[in-house]
Amino acid sequence: MALKILILYTHNKGLLSQFFQELSRRLHADDFEVFNFYLKHNTAYFEQHGVQVYGEKRGGFLTNYYSIFKIIRTIRPDVIISNFSYINPAILFGRLLGVAHNIAWFHTAFGHTKPSFLKKINKTFYLNRANLVIANSKQLQTEMHTVYKVPKDRICAIPFWTTIHNHHSNSQTLEIETIATGLTIGCPGRLVADKNHKLVIEAVYQIKQTCSLPIRLFIAGQGPYRVQLQQLVSALHLEDEVVFLGLLNVDEMTTFYNAMDVVVLPSFHEAFGLVFIEAMALGTPVLVSKSFGALDFIDTQTFFIEDFSFDPHSVQELINKLQPYLDNKGFSSDYFEALYNKTFEKDIIYNKVKSVILDQK
Repeated sequence: MALKILILYTHNKGLLSQFFQELSRRLHADDFEVFNFYLKHNTAYFEQHGVQVYGEKRGGFLTNYYSIFKIIRTIRPDVIISNFSYINPAILFGRLLGVAHNIAWFHTAFGHTKPSFLKKINKTFYLNRANLVIANSKQLQTEMHTVYKVPKDRICAIPFWTTIHNHHSNSQTLEIETIATGLTIGCPGRLVADKNHKLVIEAVYQIKQTCSLPIRLFIAGQGPYRVQLQQLVSALHLEDEVVFLGLLNVDEMTTFYNAMDVVVLPSFHEAFGLVFIEAMALGTPVLVSKSFGALDFIDTQTFFIEDFSFDPHSVQELINKLQPYLDNKGFSSDYFEALYNKTFEKDIIYNKVKSVILDQK
């Protein structure tokens, strides 16, 4: 009899959702019986590449928990995989209903969310009742043990892959005026203080003081910190250099990556960093904060991380890493594509996930 696997995640058009959809499709192709569940605006049921997908209408706390209880009771899975807000109820009801193996896929850094003491205690309670916790970086794997006290033998680190190759540039909805002789920098991410866009704006300002080449910074994303960032741009008189693009869909993000000479990712805390692997997969040069968990998986014997990473607290270090791109001596697209393909190859990651599931039998 085929092993029943229930995966709970947010089902939408985003690339993280598409990762779990593709994972589900691959598991189904390997003769597992796979079910997906999500909470959203409406109740739904459909099949997607042989995977049975159930959606329930999102409500209040008790309503949502009851919906998750019902789907587990109905399907009676052998294995549950859950992430984000689905973890606690999936672990709770999985235990109550006798599910053999419950896997929590955790991918939020403690430093990014800064949970309260009570939330930390709550998360510690539930994570320690999972049969296994998958962390999407080695630093998060360490955090699971040191912060949430999960035993080391019940944690493993597995990265994501990206499905961005399934999308195509859409210049009809997003036009980016690049610079023929100069530097076009991209900085994607939700506009919150922890994403540290301020550092890139300050770097552009300082470069402008000493460099005659034109430079332009495109910021992709939306969030509560936008007003402060716009005030900083105005105070530094960078209105002609810095462009706020707002929230972009997946196709527009593909256009964005392809238009940039280099993408800068300056976050203070990043458990993994999907934008990092998205840009690399498309061959866009990247400069990345040393806090990104995705760096943990890179073979340092083949790729010298110091060449494309920087201290997110140092404007000067970022300027130093940008200088080769101003001189047309930065790393090529082929370098970053090779880095992605060697580090985040789908078949290798999928087989790690499959191995974890089979170990739960």
